[in-house]
Amino acid sequence: MARYPELQGKTALVTGANTGIGEAVARRFAEQGARVAVVGGRRAEAAERVAEELREAGAEAVALSADLTRGAEVARVCQAVEARFGQIDILVNSAGGFGARLKVVETSEEDWDHILALNLKTAFLCSKAVLPGMVERRWGRIINISSEAGRMPVAFTAAHYAASKAGLLGFTRHLAREVAASGVTVNATAPGTTYSDRVRGRMTDESERAMVALTPLGRIAEVDEQTGIVLFLASDEAAYITGATVDVSGGKVML
Repeated sequence: MARYPELQGKTALVTGANTGIGEAVARRFAEQGARVAVVGGRRAEAAERVAEELREAGAEAVALSADLTRGAEVARVCQAVEARFGQIDILVNSAGGFGARLKVVETSEEDWDHILALNLKTAFLCSKAVLPGMVERRWGRIINISSEAGRMPVAFTAAHYAASKAGLLGFTRHLAREVAASGVTVNATAPGTTYSDRVRGRMTDESERAMVALTPLGRIAEVDEQTGIVLFLASDEAAYITGATVDVSGGKVML
């Protein structure tokens, strides 16, 4: 039985849904009966794999691949989703990347621009593209996946990543205020370290022990533990929440 039956038949566009938290979020929306647009980067096979598995489980799903740092590509994706499903009700901005773990003096202008584009510009472009329809229908949900690095200094990341994720939180608050009277809510989550494939590939035994030691709950999150709050923020139960950031970091951030 679906926990949030009101999500049945809604269309959720999830960026970064070819892997990690984005993929897990897409699967959870499908379980609730939502129609899911699985949007990945330029490697089409990964997004198609996820969408095919969702379809095999009985969900309505479509895979799309694009460079979401380019407005024309974002427009193409949104037009394709609307042609397939009629409208976009929910946007989850999960696309992004870490980049190299560099000190500021080691970071090139190109590195800086690349990470800001991946983690912040993509959310701006996707939100801008879906908002007119949401405002017209006077209902919409935008959920931005930020990071604990946007809330506090994190030793295992870099300044460009932290700046992009902090910027995403500022964007969340401003956009929430801007569209509040239109029936659209905009919120963010700030995950702590999470056992995605990408994180596992970068993690050493030493860094894993250090991350666990810094976490009051004494462990690193599993990917599925980052999804429940996203579903809640998309549901009717969260209709009076906007401009909020929910920390899902095992107690590392307590505000």
